[in-house]
Amino acid sequence: MTIRQLEYFCATVEEGSVSAAARKLHVAQPPVSRQIALLEQEFGTILFHRGNKGMRLTEAGESLYQQGRQYIADMQQLAEQVRSLGTGVRGLVRVGLLYSTVPYALPYLQAYHAAYPHVELYIRLGSPQDLMADINRGTLNALFLRSGVRETLSLSGRVLGDDELKLIVTARTDPAPELDVVPIERLRGVPMCLLSSDDLWGYNEPLVKECQRCDFSPNIVCQCYDTPMVMQLVQSGFGVSFLPETIVKTMPRSGIYTKGIEGLRATLSVVLAWDKNAYRSGSVERFLHFQEKDQNP
Repeated sequence: MTIRQLEYFCATVEEGSVSAAARKLHVAQPPVSRQIALLEQEFGTILFHRGNKGMRLTEAGESLYQQGRQYIADMQQLAEQVRSLGTGVRGLVRVGLLYSTVPYALPYLQAYHAAYPHVELYIRLGSPQDLMADINRGTLNALFLRSGVRETLSLSGRVLGDDELKLIVTARTDPAPELDVVPIERLRGVPMCLLSSDDLWGYNEPLVKECQRCDFSPNIVCQCYDTPMVMQLVQSGFGVSFLPETIVKTMPRSGIYTKGIEGLRATLSVVLAWDKNAYRSGSVERFLHFQEKDQNP
């Protein structure tokens, strides 16, 4: 058994199919299938149930995956430690972030890279569920999250800054263009494109409750899980949204701007979070505690 065979096997488990694993690994599909077949031949057992519904791990396959994933992580950490000896801080830091945390994450990443230019940064953009699955597998070292997500996931972390939830509008869709803040009554009937909430996170609850307090329900014409898509819808004039204020920094010169809602103030923190029980190399430890003070975008 080789480390490459383990990598091919674990990628197939995580991606759900040989073809998806091959795409992730940037190799052709036949070598992945061949290496998995060689593993099964070597161990004398089937690692996957193969059927119309895809590939499912056997009991032997599950055991190999759990131990193999840890073995790969240990080998990567060992290689990083050896490379670092006598050559300054080197290694790899694998970071996941929500789209809405980009205005906070980018300055942090840039400053860390300037201080430790020999450390490679791997950056993954995703949903809280996807990022949490990756950190549980050990394929990510740290996450840039919103405060509500971190508490739900019970991760260790530190606050980098606070962000207020505001209306995201354009001049075309601004419900109170003559005012600095929008009276809640002005939102009655206004088309809204909101980011869908789930069990781990959501921004909409304060807005919905305030509308209901004033005896109307928000006119939600669109919901989706993709923040960039919501921003595109707002820019197109499809409707207004309700997101962290700094989100507009991800689309400069787009014509999108923010406005507060009169009588409504909702604030979320941006948090750098990690699994306190996971092994951390020197480069990861430095990343987690880099410039140990609040960071503002």
